[in-house]
Amino acid sequence: MRTFIAFCAVLIGEGAGRRSWAWLWGLGLLLAWPLNAEMLSPAQAGPWSGLTPPAWLLSDAGGAQTPARVMGRFASGEGAVAQPGERVALRPASAHWLAIDLPAVQVPREVVLEIPMADVQRLVFHSALSDDRWTASEAGLMSPVARWPVAHLTPAFAWTVQPGQNRVYLSLEGRRSVELAWRLWDRPAFERQARMLHLLLGGALGSLGLLVLLSLVQAVQYRNSQPLCFAGACLALAVTAMAHGGLGAEYLWPDRGGWSERVFEAGQSLAQGFALLFLSRVVRGALAPRWRRASLAFGLLGLVLGAVALSGQALGPVAAGYGALVWLAGCGMAWRTLRRERFLGGLLLGGWLLLGPWQWVSLLRGTAWSLPWESVLSRWAPTGLGLSVALLGLALIWRCRQQRDQSVQRQALRRIDSLTGLSSEHVVLERLDHLILRQHRQHRLGSVMRIRIANLQALFREAGVPALDAATLQASQCISQVVRRSGDTLARLGNGDFVLLMEGDFKPQGVLDLAQTIIARGLAHPGRLPGGGTLRLQVACTAGFYPGCDAQALLLRLGGLLDAMGATASGRALQLLQPGQDPSNPSAAGGAESAPLSWSDQLTTSPRG
Repeated sequence: MRTFIAFCAVLIGEGAGRRSWAWLWGLGLLLAWPLNAEMLSPAQAGPWSGLTPPAWLLSDAGGAQTPARVMGRFASGEGAVAQPGERVALRPASAHWLAIDLPAVQVPREVVLEIPMADVQRLVFHSALSDDRWTASEAGLMSPVARWPVAHLTPAFAWTVQPGQNRVYLSLEGRRSVELAWRLWDRPAFERQARMLHLLLGGALGSLGLLVLLSLVQAVQYRNSQPLCFAGACLALAVTAMAHGGLGAEYLWPDRGGWSERVFEAGQSLAQGFALLFLSRVVRGALAPRWRRASLAFGLLGLVLGAVALSGQALGPVAAGYGALVWLAGCGMAWRTLRRERFLGGLLLGGWLLLGPWQWVSLLRGTAWSLPWESVLSRWAPTGLGLSVALLGLALIWRCRQQRDQSVQRQALRRIDSLTGLSSEHVVLERLDHLILRQHRQHRLGSVMRIRIANLQALFREAGVPALDAATLQASQCISQVVRRSGDTLARLGNGDFVLLMEGDFKPQGVLDLAQTIIARGLAHPGRLPGGGTLRLQVACTAGFYPGCDAQALLLRLGGLLDAMGATASGRALQLLQPGQDPSNPSAAGGAESAPLSWSDQLTTSPRG
């Protein structure tokens, strides 16, 4: 095939112009092709991309045997075949040795041996040099990443495989069971894979950082503690993931050996504490007060444990027990919420259950315990963690939207009376204050009426609460029929009192005529209320406002007039407040005499249109 290609090159050169240099070029291709193929043939043996070569496992119970002694034992046939994924129980006073058989090479080859076992405390790599000497390199959790042969997420060793080199050795020391794993890479392939892995981890951490930022903005904007707790949990999870995945040791604390375990325990406890606080805040309505206090104390305990772990004190089983209790308590709270609010409870329960693999596997990382199917849980733990954060974030959005809607409804209830649909006292006070500020330029700028159901207590004694509601509704209808201008405001104050605020230039007689119309409309339908009662209204009004008087004081003056009318048995139904008049003594000097009117007078007066 190569000869045919060279022959084609010769023909192409001849057809290009029949020049001597073209013939020489084709002849060079013909002669150089076999030589070039011979030189490239060893490199075409196939790339080493995550290759898992055969390996042998040997145990050193005392951990005191020298490398030469262990290599001699391997050479004599001792050791069992090591399988990837096989669990090996590491103990502090012992060591395990791996003898890894290398593929044969024809020329020197730069390779990297990756050991994706994050839980190994100390790893020593032994490789033969060209002059029959041995070199040793060390990595592992207790060694700073800055001293590793290759700065990577997990221990990795780079060297050049020489022709004839067929085996390297590894010694493993730790304190809990690990799954054996080793991969052999060509140096360029390893660097490409490392860049891709760092990119994925950076994207995941960036997503968590974005969630933290959005949650903080939400917490500050709406003054809500739920997004704040969620942001704390996401931030602690990001730190925990960096410590667990090796990214923190590679970039944040490369000169501090053993910090990954310390930061992992602290971040895990902080994440559990913030997550429990977040969950207790979201499901606050479904918990009894004592359970809310207990969840608050339990969540704060996680923050304390995180601070203790950061100080350098190993938590070990304490952190494992706390994490298990937090997870079980969270499942219970989510289940109670599910029974009350199905959608929100389903999001919380699903997110909390998906935390299970990460919770248990990561908690038992620093202990000598192990779980059934721990390898499966370890592989699915990051996926479960991501789905859990997504579901809990959706639950937070749902709850915050509910709370915003409820806040809008409360604000609306502050401005609108729920029974009659009229404005509330808050609205009429704002309007009245505004008009009083304007009355300095025009003294008779508006009029205020305070209207009261005089026989409200009698109706309640005769027919109970239905009579109160019916009388209130009928009174609001009677007054609303008189209010015809868009600038007028009618509000309910409560306890049978209403306020009518009218803008414009009013004279006292016009205000009295309007008040008489309101009283007459209440008396126009006798016996219509429950129990056969008739609506009787009392009105205290004023034309214009008074310098130095605010809205609250003016309403209190009008209320004092109504109280004075109700305290007498004269049956008076209408009183006009004049400037300088004392509400407790309507006939006092310094005030013009108002026009008194009783309900009997109004019975002979037809309502005005």
